[in-house]
Amino acid sequence: MYNYETFIYAGICIVVFLFGVTIGSFLNVCILRLPRGESLIKRNSHCMTCGAEIKRYDLIPLFSWLILRGKCRACKAPISPRYSIVEGLTGILFTLMFIRYDIITDGLIYPALLCLFLAGVIVIGFEDFDTQEMSVCVLVYLGAVALVTRVLSVLTPNFIRGNQVSATDGLIGMFAVSVPLLIIGYVITPLVYILFISKDHKSIRKLKKRLKDKSLTAKEREKSEKMLTEKLAAVKEAGPVFGFGMGDVIFTAAAGLMLGWKAIVVAAFIAIILGALAAMIIKIRNIKAEKETENAFAFGPYLAIGVAAAAYYGTEIFDLYMTAFTVPHII
Repeated sequence: MYNYETFIYAGICIVVFLFGVTIGSFLNVCILRLPRGESLIKRNSHCMTCGAEIKRYDLIPLFSWLILRGKCRACKAPISPRYSIVEGLTGILFTLMFIRYDIITDGLIYPALLCLFLAGVIVIGFEDFDTQEMSVCVLVYLGAVALVTRVLSVLTPNFIRGNQVSATDGLIGMFAVSVPLLIIGYVITPLVYILFISKDHKSIRKLKKRLKDKSLTAKEREKSEKMLTEKLAAVKEAGPVFGFGMGDVIFTAAAGLMLGWKAIVVAAFIAIILGALAAMIIKIRNIKAEKETENAFAFGPYLAIGVAAAAYYGTEIFDLYMTAFTVPHII
């Protein structure tokens, strides 16, 4: 009996993996085309170098890249291995999700919904890494999957038996990280930048203070006013500086609604740690190469990693942490 069940589970994992790599092939299309505003269905897959249409037998997930040895069949231009990486990653994450939830006790619906959510997370992560932008349609998709999951958890709890996130946990999770990111990104960061970092803003404050001096000669006043105009124009052209984009805020809100407040807190913690390490590495590398470090930094990929990890054991990690650092009551 045990061998029979093992055979069934192994078969399900194989089917899920094959389905995942197929979905991953479509996610590659989304990652590539959505930032460019291209249709996902109007044009068939084609080589990005010569434009030749890719034949169906060259669209087998994972294997086609290996068979073609990473080159276009028509023009022999190199094909990025990332296409296979996305396909393989999607297949692995889908399979792990169905291993995480027992299909007999938890059913198929809840892990399937989580896989649908992870598909959007993968697109967001790679898309933000490439362009430092998140497509609105993908964010809406994530929000829709999360909303459907929470509604089903209330109306038909037996239908998605593996779900352990209550509607209350989801609602709290929707604001637990997104609101702090909104405040940090759109209030605290701009204020800190204006008051302590921006040289142009410091110059503007000094010039305004100088212009209040009534002892200035007409020539000095004219010169200061000209400099003030130039600094104001420079600040206007540069635009405001935000710590986090609105995409990060919406992304964490959708993830919090889907996974609950405990899991999204764990996801944010993972993202902050990974993001800080990546920023340090980039800064050190730029210093060694004598390059100027850019202020813009894509936080989405690290959020995506954190959310993906928290989708499996985020709540359990949070509870384990709280248990480990809780002082026991002494009677």
